Amino acid sequence: MRRISRPVAIGGLTIGGGGPIVLQSMLSLPLADQDGCRRQVEELATEGCPLIRVAIPTMRDLRLFQKFRETVADWNLAFVGDLHYGSELAWETLDVLEKVRINPGNFAICRRALPDAYADDLFRREQDVVAAAAEKFFQKARRLGRAVRIGGNSGSIAARTVWRRGRGPAALVESALEMAGWARRVDFHDLVFSFKASSAEGTVTANRLARKRMDELGWDYPFHLGVTEAGSGIWARAAGALGIGQLLRDGLGDTIRVSLTEPPAEEIRFGKKLLAFCGKHPFPVQPERFGLVSVMENSSGPGVLELPSAEEPFDGESYLLETLYALLSADRLEAVCPSAGPHLEERRTIVRAALQACRWGKFFTAIVACPTCGRTTYDVAGTVEKIRRRLGDRPELRIAVMGCCVNGPGEMGDADYGCVGCGNGKVDLYVRGKCAIRAIEGERAPEELEKLIAKDLGKSG
Repeated sequence: MRRISRPVAIGGLTIGGGGPIVLQSMLSLPLADQDGCRRQVEELATEGCPLIRVAIPTMRDLRLFQKFRETVADWNLAFVGDLHYGSELAWETLDVLEKVRINPGNFAICRRALPDAYADDLFRREQDVVAAAAEKFFQKARRLGRAVRIGGNSGSIAARTVWRRGRGPAALVESALEMAGWARRVDFHDLVFSFKASSAEGTVTANRLARKRMDELGWDYPFHLGVTEAGSGIWARAAGALGIGQLLRDGLGDTIRVSLTEPPAEEIRFGKKLLAFCGKHPFPVQPERFGLVSVMENSSGPGVLELPSAEEPFDGESYLLETLYALLSADRLEAVCPSAGPHLEERRTIVRAALQACRWGKFFTAIVACPTCGRTTYDVAGTVEKIRRRLGDRPELRIAVMGCCVNGPGEMGDADYGCVGCGNGKVDLYVRGKCAIRAIEGERAPEELEKLIAKDLGKSG
């Protein structure tokens, strides 16, 4: 049964309250590119996206958005300002946008390195600083009638929280609930929550824990769902569908975003398919009893799931959703056999991508990649595709490709190697969470990363 949350108004749009689930996306271009941003808004509006997030990294971007909004006023859309660093910038953004997304992990204090120890007095001092800034922010939001999304990512949890609780789902949830406590202290309740990780499993675990904690507290705020940094192609769609689909089955979800390192309109196109499919075929809860599952040919018998051939015209996204549903519905699963027929190789790839998203097999290099936004200064999507061509058949590797330093170093915490944008079209290369090469040109990143991996594995081998 769907969880009925309190309604939250965002300009003329309402989310929650048992109304339809709202699809949203985010502009992937900097606001300085006003023409490009307008084209993206037109494409999103045409696809049926009523809520669009916009990165506001600086005061200049906030002023650019004011100018930009006048050029898209005829589309009658709601916009969300995406803030990470800078409580003062978040404060100013409330004057301009009807909804602001803040990250509880870096709202007021951003510490790149942990101190040697978090004694109780240091913990409380930092907590008091954040609380004061947060209460001031929420008081203004209440006065102006704004909405706020408290959006936590597993890679950007506050340093003091990491010291006490680590980086797991519990830390992510408690960080957001702490921020919400300060909102409630000043009687602000137009809140939306999101709890995102770069895997379906992490996202589902965090959201289920959050629901349990909110039920205990008697809170009924709306949830925004999504798997962050899922990447591109069928791999990203598999992770997004698995995470969002299971949470929809749980009754969660008032808004969703399928994060793709692709043009924003693609997120809405697949999001509509996902919602339509889940409306007819609710995803079963993912079983934990399955071990590794192989992909076989021309085989049947106990524990072997035979998937039907695809109908024409072939739609890989629909086939993925049907495959995920079949995998999750299986009573016993040891192997999967895609039936012979057209598009067999493509269907095999889709099946393997679905199994890997479920963590029931490793068939490809795991590539974690952000969907990009206005903070990005190099070609993340192109870099992902080049890395996939060079290194995509290395299932033992996990590589992160991140647009900027906001979530980059944190989200690649469990990645073996990674690229993080550092501004001006340059990237830093990482090995197991530590920067190994600084500020190389973005177009050189795939080649240099391949060399770095070969050198590192040669040493460690």
